[in-house]
Amino acid sequence: MATRKAAITLYSSSTCSLCTTAREAIMRVQKKTPFSLTVLDIHKGECPKEFRDKYIFDVPVLHLNDKFLMQHRVPEETLLEAIKLFETTGKINPKY
Repeated sequence: MATRKAAITLYSSSTCSLCTTAREAIMRVQKKTPFSLTVLDIHKGECPKEFRDKYIFDVPVLHLNDKFLMQHRVPEETLLEAIKLFETTGKINPKY
């Protein structure tokens, strides 16, 4: 069975302490299992307008392979489980 590659997108803000905490948790999980990580600042042009409008007051928000996964808090074990589930089954179960 082929393993799927996980890609995490973190929508965040440089002025958000929850975002800093989320990014640190993501980096710790990334040491346990490899995945690609893209960090987009919700206040900059790099962030697509549809997500800026949707998440402007709700960062941090995580997408797993372009689908919503969780927001606000990023429990490491929950993220690790979500990545492993995706890699083995292709399923994404939103956590919040």
